[in-house]
Amino acid sequence: MSFTKYTLDNLFLQAMMDVGSVNLDGEKYEARLHQGVKIVKDLETQEIKIYNTHRGGDYYVEISDDEYYEFLEKGWRFGVYVVSLSNYRQKLEVVKDTIKNLANNKATKKQLEMFHERRDRILEKYSEIKEKLNQLN
Repeated sequence: MSFTKYTLDNLFLQAMMDVGSVNLDGEKYEARLHQGVKIVKDLETQEIKIYNTHRGGDYYVEISDDEYYEFLEKGWRFGVYVVSLSNYRQKLEVVKDTIKNLANNKATKKQLEMFHERRDRILEKYSEIKEKLNQLN
């Protein structure tokens, strides 16, 4: 059995105290959101779950076991940055594939430029989060 540095209760308290986290409390739950990561505590059951709001379409997807491990080992902010970087990598793949398809289908120069600019913005955001993550280490 492995032990982690934090518990879900610890993470929830970190999120509650994090000035960068947005309050999303509801009638039967408390929740915070930061960088597309939502942590929710059910007030009746006291169950805490963490969701990635950038995946899943019409509903939020609970983070993976590996991502939970990152949170439990390194804390709320570190985990948020790990999930955020994963989301940016996925967005970059989509843009890369779109650029390739546009180039193969003889898209206009304006279309290609638009996706190159989008890729550059995503890379810039990725770099910012990567730098913040490195500062936490």
